[in-house]
Amino acid sequence: MQEDIIERIVLKTIDIPPLPPVAMKVMGLIHDDHASLNALEEIISRDQGFSTRLLRIANSPYYGRDRKIENISQAIMLIGFETLKSLVIATSIRDLHRRFGVFEQKLWEHSLGVALCGSLVAIITNLATPDEALVCGIVHDVGKTVINNTLPEIYIKIYDKVYKEGKSVKDVEDEVLGFNHTIIGNLIAKKWKLPEKMEMVITYHHDYPYPTHEDPAFADICNIIRVSDQICLKLGIGVKDPIDIPIDYESLGITEDALNELIGLFKIKFDDQKDFLLS
Repeated sequence: MQEDIIERIVLKTIDIPPLPPVAMKVMGLIHDDHASLNALEEIISRDQGFSTRLLRIANSPYYGRDRKIENISQAIMLIGFETLKSLVIATSIRDLHRRFGVFEQKLWEHSLGVALCGSLVAIITNLATPDEALVCGIVHDVGKTVINNTLPEIYIKIYDKVYKEGKSVKDVEDEVLGFNHTIIGNLIAKKWKLPEKMEMVITYHHDYPYPTHEDPAFADICNIIRVSDQICLKLGIGVKDPIDIPIDYESLGITEDALNELIGLFKIKFDDQKDFLLS
């Protein structure tokens, strides 16, 4: 009942966008056992913006391939259907930025930072695959993007209040709006029919311990993104948080030395790839 009330309040205030048409078609084909590679290639190729981004990602330093991927068919064969599904979702998140000023760039930069950091955490902890951590990092703050799209003047004031009063973004969102970006993100995940794993990360990336009433299979990936978020906030990647949140590395079973090594590697990789990823 309480969830229904919150949802009604949210939907009166916030415009929950649909999944972009090309993304809906691609996701539908990926789930179709009888879909052909040619059909998938044709749909992607019709959207020049999406196909260009897909080729850029397939040729990015993240995938570290020796040969250049020159067409959509090669890209699909290289990265596989599961990774393609993640990239479709990631591209859709990027397309939500109706405006792309300094603030929007900072929101996007933070999501990319958490994505890249999460993939490194996944490697050293072996608690998730790097690809799933990458896309979960990209989508974790989708609620912020949608709030900013709908209420840009109010959202800037929310961040002003965050800095002036030294509170968390989530707490100030609750104070000003009566809901926060994790609630918005949860509604988006349901509307887009995102995989449950992504829905849980979007909803619980600030929560620890992971809620006992949810499927424990998603606890590790939520924790990876939570700690990666803390690392990026500590390093000031993207929109800064005035609260000095400690990095809860022990919850991942890693040592302080391992954390420092991870942060050093992350800084190098992010500096190397951020211009590529942000463009």
